[in-house]
Amino acid sequence: MTKMKKLFFSLLAFALALPLASAQSIQAEFESTLPDSVRYVMPSFGPGSLLYKDGGYSRGTFNISTLDQTLRFLDTDGSEKTLADPSQVERVSISNVLFLHVQNKYLGVVADYGEVLLCVEKRMVFDDRKAGAYGTSSATSSIRTVGGTYAEGGATFRFSNVKYELKETPFFYKKGRLTVPAKRSLQKLFPNKKDAIEAYLQENSVDFSNYEEVRALLDSLQ
Repeated sequence: MTKMKKLFFSLLAFALALPLASAQSIQAEFESTLPDSVRYVMPSFGPGSLLYKDGGYSRGTFNISTLDQTLRFLDTDGSEKTLADPSQVERVSISNVLFLHVQNKYLGVVADYGEVLLCVEKRMVFDDRKAGAYGTSSATSSIRTVGGTYAEGGATFRFSNVKYELKETPFFYKKGRLTVPAKRSLQKLFPNKKDAIEAYLQENSVDFSNYEEVRALLDSLQ
């Protein structure tokens, strides 16, 4: 490869890295405007253990970001770091709360019903689509707003009146597979409880996007 080509590819790699670096900086600045109770799944960083798919494990002080579902940990100097390769994570325990890592989600285990686990993903969702890069765009009625200004490389980025809410989405987990709660999925997961499920739904209006109502239904089957 000629020197000119080497220089070209070096400049190209640098140029491609700039948008990513800027996005990461902007996200960090955005996160700094949020209280810890909003930006993390757990109330605070807590002691725990990380189990990898190959059977290995590590211990540390962890939390989970509600913005991008990344696992964060405190380094030896107390600084916050992001786990570099989450693809190898099977599960993590934080302050005695178990989280399964499935389909790039960290799902907190709420209740155990034999082979079926009721899990919840806690994530920040946005009404302002400009903020969607840090979470999931949503048309939901948000409950909080945040704003700020950040300058980098001669450009100014503004996030004013960004509307968001913390959404808790329930899932069923069985043998490595996730299922969205619904009457049909319930009947498939609990084939011997079809009559009980039908009777409960006739007497109760269940919002399947509300994990507490789903849990109440499942508890009634026990």
